[in-house]
Amino acid sequence: MLEFYYKYYKKKFREKSGKLLLEIQKLLQFENIDSQKAKGLELPAEYKMELGDTLFESLNNLYYTLRENNAKEHPVLRKYLPELKTVPNSEFLFADFFSGAGGLSQGFIKAGFVPAFVNDNYLDALETYYFNHFLTLDRFYYGDIAELVNHSERYIHLFENIKLIAGGPPCQGFSTANRQNFTVDLESQEKRFIEDKRNILYKYFVQLLGMIKPAFFILENVRGMRKVENQIEEDIMKATNQEYFFNPLMLDAQDFGVPQCRMRYILIGGKNVFSIEQIKERLTSKKIEKSRYKLQDALFGLPQIGSNPVKLNIDYESKTNGYNVRKILLEQNKFLTEINNGRKIDYLWNHRSRYNNDNDLEIFRRLPEGANSLHKSIQDILIYKKREHIFIDKYYKMKRDEVSKTITSHMRLDCHMYIHPEQARGLSPREAARIQTFPDDYIFRGNLNSWYKQIGNAVPVSLAEFIAKELKNHIS
Repeated sequence: MLEFYYKYYKKKFREKSGKLLLEIQKLLQFENIDSQKAKGLELPAEYKMELGDTLFESLNNLYYTLRENNAKEHPVLRKYLPELKTVPNSEFLFADFFSGAGGLSQGFIKAGFVPAFVNDNYLDALETYYFNHFLTLDRFYYGDIAELVNHSERYIHLFENIKLIAGGPPCQGFSTANRQNFTVDLESQEKRFIEDKRNILYKYFVQLLGMIKPAFFILENVRGMRKVENQIEEDIMKATNQEYFFNPLMLDAQDFGVPQCRMRYILIGGKNVFSIEQIKERLTSKKIEKSRYKLQDALFGLPQIGSNPVKLNIDYESKTNGYNVRKILLEQNKFLTEINNGRKIDYLWNHRSRYNNDNDLEIFRRLPEGANSLHKSIQDILIYKKREHIFIDKYYKMKRDEVSKTITSHMRLDCHMYIHPEQARGLSPREAARIQTFPDDYIFRGNLNSWYKQIGNAVPVSLAEFIAKELKNHIS
């Protein structure tokens, strides 16, 4: 991870490295491994000027200790070793633009694809992606996709042999709540975009499609994007000289084994019209009438925690509100066995709660499962009572025996709409990640609010895996 920090966190390199030191030291304590003194340089010498002698020496000793204790074989410690990052070599290479923390990518990887290029302009999310995968640093592009397109000659060699590109451009401009972002063409009566920054990001994805020309592409977004799909298809046909056929799909994650109601617009394109039709048919036929998993399946086995008792300290961790990381072997059910690929995982990450005031906590305790801000049990203490028509879902206690409501990045602001069904607090990031079908050893970087944002913006892993398996069959 130090190489990632050195490249992207120049001004915070020392601060980030110091936190990494403490993190690795904690893991070594869990494993009963004592730090050893290095016999030589384990880190690049240029780090020393930025870190200072003391911190550099401590980290140098730490990396020596990792290597001497065969960290490359440890499921967690190996994530810190830069020598395990590799150049991809596969018949099923893909590129992920607007990758976020990697939900869609994780699903494609589970289906047998291999990432070859990753782009996002949210650095915490890109750090999460880098930490959890073994792709070399030169294959990551942090920044505006417009700049990537404008300087594509520097990266075009990294796109060789890519069979598929995927992307989920930021969706604010396509939201049904943003009606001002659309206009109606007087001649065709079709909805078209008003050209603002939030709407045109997808066009850079289209330009990359025209450059790379993979066998398939997948464009994922909120369902509001379907209103202007004719314009999107026109842009794609123009950029690719009409090489692609399309099939727009509306898919609900709960129809594919995800314990969450999450409706998404998926545009799948390919060069063979028969393949595209077959993919649509098979995805439609694989839908499950009712999700076999519910919220209680995702919450299963996690330690009970309470609300963060310390205001204005989102980094606070304790027995009360949970920890960034604990070594604990958790019981598995069928759902967890499935998302964890049958792996026995003895570390618990990102299971920590946020601060709530006394009024919120009392509301959390009083509300029965399935109740919202209108419930009679909280009317005497409800601050937003005069605006209940606006804040009907300001508070909502989730139901164990139903699928979750859509996990969104709003959780970074508060979790009032995601109250735990049994404990007086909002869902933890790990609970939200399980609902999004991330495996328990997928570790989110950054602070608590950033974890929520990354998780809320992600594509559910299991949904992505279903789609990827069908695409892979046709590439084969």
